[in-house]
Amino acid sequence: MKNLIGLMILSFIFASCQQVSMMSKSIWKPYSEKVLADSVNRKKPVVIDFYADWCPNCHELDRTVFSDPAIAAKLASVTALRMDVTDMDNSRVQRIIQEYGIDGVPTIVFLDSHGHEIPDSRIVGVVSSKEFSQALALLAIFK
Repeated sequence: MKNLIGLMILSFIFASCQQVSMMSKSIWKPYSEKVLADSVNRKKPVVIDFYADWCPNCHELDRTVFSDPAIAAKLASVTALRMDVTDMDNSRVQRIIQEYGIDGVPTIVFLDSHGHEIPDSRIVGVVSSKEFSQALALLAIFK
């Protein structure tokens, strides 16, 4: 009986983690220079999340910040792009990492409606929903 209860609890935890992962992934579009250019043409701010599959802190942000419904709602009003840097040997990945000056992941870059990075807004590492929300608020100030 104990084994059955333990198995049920583990199944519930696994399902919950999968749901959080799916919810946070639905917020983001894969990084694309075309989508970025379209957003700039439409004067829409952009958030770029640089992440890697092997990065535990990236998964932590998914679980704690990007699964927050208030954060998801705010991200829905901007262009939210995700740049997968898992394959560091890929020349495209290397070029984009160099272009944005990315030293590690997770790194989140906030671009104003003209496509310029907002000064002092970059997030490197794990932050709370409150800290992320404060950085997102800068997008409204730097139009």
